Amino acid sequence: MSRRLTIITAISATAAALVVAPGSTHAATKGVELTAHDNGDCTVTFTLVNHTNSTFYQPDWWFDQEGPAPAKTADPSTYVAPWRVVPSTGTTWAFARWVGSPALHSELAPGVPAFAPPTVGYNTSAQPDGKVSTATVDVRAATGPEAPDASDAGTQTVWFRIGNGPVTGDRIAPASIVVTGCGPQPWGSTAGSSDGGFGSSIGGVAGLLP
Repeated sequence: MSRRLTIITAISATAAALVVAPGSTHAATKGVELTAHDNGDCTVTFTLVNHTNSTFYQPDWWFDQEGPAPAKTADPSTYVAPWRVVPSTGTTWAFARWVGSPALHSELAPGVPAFAPPTVGYNTSAQPDGKVSTATVDVRAATGPEAPDASDAGTQTVWFRIGNGPVTGDRIAPASIVVTGCGPQPWGSTAGSSDGGFGSSIGGVAGLLP
């Protein structure tokens, strides 16, 4: 039987198959929601629900051994991969790997006017029903750097969040999920997928509003 857990604070139970990042709620009609689901085969499926009119919310992820994320005030010269500055996000702080390739990001339903200042203002509840986007990542295929060794139980703990986007209050704080089915052996670089890599950002005015 699958196990489910809703995370409503920064504390998570790592045995859960489904993790809902802090700040997300299933009943939300504004902002963005972000969840991660362990598929049991060393892959994790991320689901982003966008209620806003912005396409600039873009999640990133990293292994537990690579965290926590550097402070926003940290000197970029001290960053260690996967952490790096991505100027196209409109921010000056560090990001890890994007989710999937092409990168998962907030999307709009047909007919929803996109946030494009100064012509179109920001609307946190432009899509009350939410526009759903998903991407599945094989954590064995991570690059920059490769995945660390799995635990003896065949698991990897990964963290995810949304650290960019026009409005700070609609971003998503970090949460973690335990990914199972990874085997106890080191994986190396033979998986050959780009799903765990850096990819490209969707760019734009991610850091424009407070």
